Amino acid sequence: MSADERCDLEAYECGAGSYLVLLHGLGGTWHIWKPVLAALSGRHRVIAVTLPGHDGGCALPAGSEATVAVMADQLIAQLRQRGVTSAHVAGNSFGGWLALELARRGFAKSVVAFSPAGAWSTPKDYADISRSFRILFALMPAIIVLTTGFLRFAAVRRVLCRPIMEHGDRIPGTEMRAMFHAMNRTRILPALLRTMGRDGPTAPLDAGLTPIRIVWGGSDRTIPFERYGRPMMQRVAGAEGLTLAGAGHVPMFDDPQGVGDAILAVTAGVDAGQSGGAAAC
Repeated sequence: MSADERCDLEAYECGAGSYLVLLHGLGGTWHIWKPVLAALSGRHRVIAVTLPGHDGGCALPAGSEATVAVMADQLIAQLRQRGVTSAHVAGNSFGGWLALELARRGFAKSVVAFSPAGAWSTPKDYADISRSFRILFALMPAIIVLTTGFLRFAAVRRVLCRPIMEHGDRIPGTEMRAMFHAMNRTRILPALLRTMGRDGPTAPLDAGLTPIRIVWGGSDRTIPFERYGRPMMQRVAGAEGLTLAGAGHVPMFDDPQGVGDAILAVTAGVDAGQSGGAAAC
């Protein structure tokens, strides 16, 4: 990475032990992981990053196209800039797809992917999910205006987040407002949706070399398991499957203990025969 391409990641970093990198979904930021950070940083040196091209994240390299491959390569380069040459990786939705790509590149020591994007059976399946994100992105400026003054009400937050989680009421109003603004500022989103459809679905991956657990929310309405999860399990040979009952597409607020336990069970198994780690914050 050249000096002109260097960028300080907008990230949370704390804890002690082996590195654990957390990747959020499309249009989000690292803040979505807040409910599980304390539990995870008690066992790991956690780095929860804001992805390239997202609100607060690094810009994509000049002249590059917004693709999964470019973002995966840039993310690895930026983490190496911080001195991280390998790590456990957990990701949600689009972040789950990126986590699998980090395993493909040999960076990930283990992967836990929550409702990972990247697999579908037909072009229509991808067109349907892509359309929902395009509509949301187009409507976001109006949503921000119309919800101003109402996000202090838990019932409103729950209804607004119903497509992605069961307990949107647990997100503070200020955090939800920041979520909406982050989505609105993810200017690469339309281009990324186009290239994902062009280049995807994700190529087959063998979990034999890197332990991979794929976790699906039992109430995922965004990318339901039957339509998108089964194709993912077929593409990631040997991956362990797990369901979080009662959790939606973004499960960190719905079931923080379940999310934390799902990650730590995998990382503990990998770390059991290893020693050393990163310092505490």
